Amino acid sequence: MSIFSILHCEIRKIISSNVFWIVFLVFAFGPIMMGVGIILSNNLGEINWQIYLTELLNNLAALGLIGYTFIAAWVFGREFTDKTIKDLLVKPVPRAYIVISKLMVILAWNVLLSLYMFSISIAVGGVLGLTGWSAAIIGDVFLKFVITSLLFIVVTTPGTFLANVSRGYLAPLALILVIVICSNVLASMGFAPYFPWTIPSVFQSTGFLNLSSIIILISTGIAGAVGTFVWWQFAEQQ
Repeated sequence: MSIFSILHCEIRKIISSNVFWIVFLVFAFGPIMMGVGIILSNNLGEINWQIYLTELLNNLAALGLIGYTFIAAWVFGREFTDKTIKDLLVKPVPRAYIVISKLMVILAWNVLLSLYMFSISIAVGGVLGLTGWSAAIIGDVFLKFVITSLLFIVVTTPGTFLANVSRGYLAPLALILVIVICSNVLASMGFAPYFPWTIPSVFQSTGFLNLSSIIILISTGIAGAVGTFVWWQFAEQQ
């Protein structure tokens, strides 16, 4: 069985799951509530697309971290909670192929969720009649948001590793809560450029990352991915 066959199976499993559709339903409320809240807290005549999107997406990118981490943990963790892990392991394919296909599905799902939330944000602003529309402004904000989302996706790999080690997705969900708490504390202390899960927010607000932040971010992503591959290759599975 080729890696493309495994990838096709993974895609079918995800799309046929209720969780896939529930995630999009739940994360539609974030952009809607945040967008309406931003506009209501300001004078509608004084707020434009630039102000609206900048303020909204600064908060929305961090919200996406919750969704990205949940998706990463669920794709791996469901195999244990649904007790399908044994069936998966007896397939005559390299385990690395299984991990790669799952990581590719996670990436595609997370990118799709990012684009979805951005589209909802644009729709909310359009319905409320914001002024100052400019393709250049929208394009600049969109590019920064996409890059920020990709940076957040990079640091979800420790969640995939934890999902395998804990044989489920409850532990990664607990990790999200810890990350959110630590992010707020460390950001207030000025350590945001050095904590992996706040570094993407630094880029979102400044459009720039220093070398140490890039190294920390990449190292975190690689460590989680390598740990996941190693676990699948060498850990005892019952």
